[in-house]
Amino acid sequence: MNRNRKESKNDKKRESGVKIGLALSGGSAVGIAHVGAVRALREAGIGISCIAGTSAGAVVASCVAFGVPDEKMIELSRKLSWSNVSSFGYSKLGLNSNRPVGDLVKKLVGDVLIEDALIPLAIVATDIDTGEKTVFRKGKLTEAVMASTCIPGYFVPVEIDGRRLVDGGIVENLPLASLRPMRPGIRVGIDLGYWRTLQKANSVLDVITNSYSILVDGQVSAPSDRDGIIVRPHLEGFSISDFKRMDELIGIGYKATRERIPAIRRHALAVRFSPIGFLRFLSRRFGNGTVPRKKNRS
Repeated sequence: MNRNRKESKNDKKRESGVKIGLALSGGSAVGIAHVGAVRALREAGIGISCIAGTSAGAVVASCVAFGVPDEKMIELSRKLSWSNVSSFGYSKLGLNSNRPVGDLVKKLVGDVLIEDALIPLAIVATDIDTGEKTVFRKGKLTEAVMASTCIPGYFVPVEIDGRRLVDGGIVENLPLASLRPMRPGIRVGIDLGYWRTLQKANSVLDVITNSYSILVDGQVSAPSDRDGIIVRPHLEGFSISDFKRMDELIGIGYKATRERIPAIRRHALAVRFSPIGFLRFLSRRFGNGTVPRKKNRS
């Protein structure tokens, strides 16, 4: 009954003519906070019409895009640890393989193609040989997620179509720009890195992940509300290995997102009653669902 009511609210939001795109940042273990963020949006009746994810965000984005219920995501999160998202696969390019991440995604949604998702999905990775951003909008989901979650140095790069790919956080940790081609009226980003602090390194993994965090924080300019509505959960004191603090992380992600719901709704109204937004609303409500699109200037 509750599920049907939530779906009804989501349908109502979509009928408003406003497309809400969601961007989920990287964060390794703290990526579990995304599950709380998604739950808050769903409970508020805010429909997600397209989604993009980087690294840990790519895993949750895939679940959302293929309709995995919150409860299933939470249940699986309780079983996560570094040992079950990696396997020994030493080579001169990395210490381990992240094949178990692909197996995890396959267990959740099946052996599927990105283009078969219920809503448009984009997954961000980095070409380690060129430094270029690679955005997957089609192809095998498991391979794309493995590439996006491939922490360089710790995991062996994932090869797809002759390219060697690693974690997308190096080039776009919060994939707001990757939402643009999907034309959402509103972009909402869940940024797990803004408040996170480094923890003392006690292992090779800690050295690699701290180095990665410093690289990402130092090279990526912090997005502002001009880029969309940004949610920044307070994750001070958490490390990217804190899988056992799953309930805390989900609660923090949920609380931070709930606090931004009024801003999302205000932005939705502003977009709906802008000239182009109002035309889209009228067309979908009374016409054939098409309106003239603005020409891209490039």
